[in-house]
Amino acid sequence: MANLRKRVNPSPKGDFSLAPYDQKKAIFVHITKTAGTSVALTLFGALPYHYRAWEYRVIFGKKDFNDYFKFAFVRNPWDRLYSAFSFLKGGGWDDIDKRWAEENLAGIDDFNDFVINWLTPERLYAHMHFWPQSDFICDSKNRVMIDYLAYFETIGDDFKRIANQINCEQSLKHTNASKRKGYKDVYSEEARQKVALLYARDINNFGYRFDGVTRQRVDGESFVSE
Repeated sequence: MANLRKRVNPSPKGDFSLAPYDQKKAIFVHITKTAGTSVALTLFGALPYHYRAWEYRVIFGKKDFNDYFKFAFVRNPWDRLYSAFSFLKGGGWDDIDKRWAEENLAGIDDFNDFVINWLTPERLYAHMHFWPQSDFICDSKNRVMIDYLAYFETIGDDFKRIANQINCEQSLKHTNASKRKGYKDVYSEEARQKVALLYARDINNFGYRFDGVTRQRVDGESFVSE
């Protein structure tokens, strides 16, 4: 695991590396489609992996994992799912994403059709971009494994708090942004209700409603209202 912590993996879009996590004594659990690329490049100067918190505990070991400041950004599940669908239909991050979308989403151009007729509890795990966000930061018993829960909807303020925590003086640089309609204008009532069922754990853990949120914070191994 020591090599994994030091290794730099170049890509056409930048270098992936965990080394800055040791330098900053901080671990960023990057949940897909939550502006993680922008956050990681600004705070750490390297692209982030999509390891889950329990995987980081294996990589860094129990002592360093417990000692380091651990954080993640979460996003409204209805918004995130629409973002993920649009991202994959647009070609995704790389050729692997593009091939996956061609093999699995060909002929599905309508988002509500995708939610109602394609998405199932099993298919939440067909691609990482659909995984429930709680899977990234909680263990199998829904116990929280990070120290700070940040929200995509208040990314500016939450980023400043994290940057101050790890002594980073950089301003957030936004990258990998998409241009599309707002999610509230896209959902049918049936699709809206189905997402509420499929992502019920995320909605409960993070305090989301379709059109808003009641922020939660980490209290030990649980989420509580602020």
